[in-house]
Amino acid sequence: MRRKTVYHATENGNALVYVLIAIVLFAALSFTLSRNMSGSNTKEIDAARAELYAVELIAYSAQVKSVIDQMTFTGTRINTLDFTKPGEAGFNTSPHIHKIFHPQGGGLTSANLSARIIKEVSTNPEAGWYLGLFNNVEWTKGTGTDVILTAHQISKAVCLAINDKITNSTTIPAISGDLEDYLVDTGTNNEFMAASCADCEGYVALCVSNNTASTYSFYTIIIDR
Repeated sequence: MRRKTVYHATENGNALVYVLIAIVLFAALSFTLSRNMSGSNTKEIDAARAELYAVELIAYSAQVKSVIDQMTFTGTRINTLDFTKPGEAGFNTSPHIHKIFHPQGGGLTSANLSARIIKEVSTNPEAGWYLGLFNNVEWTKGTGTDVILTAHQISKAVCLAINDKITNSTTIPAISGDLEDYLVDTGTNNEFMAASCADCEGYVALCVSNNTASTYSFYTIIIDR
């Protein structure tokens, strides 16, 4: 399943298709994993687990896209999207209609990464899911700020499994510099240019590493402008 950038009017509707496909794959992989658990080949078990978690991450990214697409379809402008999570300041302060994670807004569940797939080498920022509107990706259709979702600091095994599904290759492209400079809202982000990752160009979703291949993150361009 290659997820190169193709800008058609029907692209937003594809998110639901990805969710349904992911659900089917999740069920099949769960069955495979349960069978492998009774065997003695540890490498096969690890590979099955990595594939299972890869499907979970891809499915969540599709869910996020579906929620935000619905919000923009019903009148929320991209610049008014509110990324405040439960427990953060202002979450319970109205209005809620533009809050992605609020039940009266998008109603998206704020997910956590499984401890089994985290490979954290820095706590600034710590491993986890990040969603924001903070920079532009060069290969999107315009120069506006894009909405990007990132599973930050995941294991290499899961990263390989993600790219195998997205690109039919286990190659992990490297971004020059630190991943958070491009994929997490730090307040001082760099624009995501092809010069920073030539092998990333054209992909709306991909798992990448930093230039030293010590950190891995899975990004999805949720809204491109």
